Amino acid sequence: MSETIETRTPAQHAAAEHLRLLTAADLDAWAALFTTDATFTFPFAPPGMVTELHGREALHTHMRGFTETFDAQLVDLTFIATASAQVAVARGKLDGAARPTGKRFQQDFIVVVHTDAEGLITRFDDYWNPLAAVEALTPADA
Repeated sequence: MSETIETRTPAQHAAAEHLRLLTAADLDAWAALFTTDATFTFPFAPPGMVTELHGREALHTHMRGFTETFDAQLVDLTFIATASAQVAVARGKLDGAARPTGKRFQQDFIVVVHTDAEGLITRFDDYWNPLAAVEALTPADA
């Protein structure tokens, strides 16, 4: 789908802002994109890792770990058309480094974002490859 910022649906705008603010480590502004009772899921999370978070405060706390661990930039974002302006499906790529190891971090992902009538995120499903994070965080001598 070819779109511009002006033609994005509310859900597409929320998804793009999520990525912009998260990679900028602006977690207060990032958390404000979500309803207070929002759900955030990680369907591909391996055993022992968080698979679901509930509530804006839990999301903020969890994502602080991401911004402290990875320095990543969004290098690609494409939206896939949906039947509802309150649902966005996007695929993209992050590129950066794992702070603890200095190793390159590349992450391909697909997200499904649901928003309310005001454009706040009510549900965010993050389909990412956990192996990319594990590889980037594994010391070179391990």
